[in-house]
Amino acid sequence: MTRLVSSVLFGGLLLAACSAPPPRPWLRYVPDGPTTWVDAGPGVMTGTFHGAPVTLDLGKRQTRVEVEVRNTTAIPIEFRMGPEGAAPRQAIGEVLLRQFQAITGPDMLPYNAMQPVAVPPGWRAVFYLDAPLGREPGIGQFFVLTTEARDPAGKCERRNLPLRATNAGTLNPGSA
Repeated sequence: MTRLVSSVLFGGLLLAACSAPPPRPWLRYVPDGPTTWVDAGPGVMTGTFHGAPVTLDLGKRQTRVEVEVRNTTAIPIEFRMGPEGAAPRQAIGEVLLRQFQAITGPDMLPYNAMQPVAVPPGWRAVFYLDAPLGREPGIGQFFVLTTEARDPAGKCERRNLPLRATNAGTLNPGSA
């Protein structure tokens, strides 16, 4: 009887193990070349566009590149970002616009490469770029992320950040 119970338990465990999806690699981008962004710690870069502080975070598990713009100036600033020299056909991520003190606001909107997004004074925009090239990255994949900002007079400030996809470990399904 004990042998039957142990066989049933072993079979159940084996069946559960076979039906669980395998761990998948967690790929993230790391800087891979000269840039005018300022290194602010592991995976975090900072810069200022027309007086508005911008933080670029490469260390998030939920998204591959997260860019937060806080428009603390008195003028609206139009931001665009995406891979230099590429034009993905589908959205590369989402953007969330909120006033500084607001908890609610407009829903997240799909974001296409180099799509202009106006950030009014007293607002912040968070760009969640899950697939900057419009597809899942592969290990060693290289591209240059371009970020542009235009003021109302049309003056453009631009920064480039060369990035390479690297393996940052594995994720078990449901842990992200």
